[in-house]
Amino acid sequence: MPAIVKYVGIAGFVICLAIMYCTNHGIRGLRAHDADFRLLDMRFHYTAADVHETFTKLGEGGRLAYRNYWILDFFFIACFLIVMFAAVDSIAMPGWLKSALIALSIARAAFDATENGILLYLIGKYPAQNNVLATLCSWVTTCKFVALYLWMLAVAVTLLRPLIRRS
Repeated sequence: MPAIVKYVGIAGFVICLAIMYCTNHGIRGLRAHDADFRLLDMRFHYTAADVHETFTKLGEGGRLAYRNYWILDFFFIACFLIVMFAAVDSIAMPGWLKSALIALSIARAAFDATENGILLYLIGKYPAQNNVLATLCSWVTTCKFVALYLWMLAVAVTLLRPLIRRS
């Protein structure tokens, strides 16, 4: 991967996180509409009732802000994918493991983008509820986290393995 792609991806990752967590275009702005707001896509699992309750508590202005947040999240997904690729590229490991980690990176990004797409659809249809789609979305979110955790575990084991062998 060209160095410029890595640097742009890492910079984009940091900028997206800063916007999402430190500005009114992110969680801070959403909490202005609902003080107890929690991102649906940062929960390991949630119910269809959680989706509807979240949308209801946000109100019209909050739902618009949440839609905008997910648009930013698509940029974050792309940058995070580049960061994950860059990490895999910088660690010495067997080819099969690199391929598996790249596949997990792509799977995580695909689940995340699918989750955003479903949530955007659901919030666009609000106040109508689609409990089946909301439940499916929660399982997609769970799959996203499983792919991320497996990726993190494999990277951690790969990095710690030489240290363990020396002991």
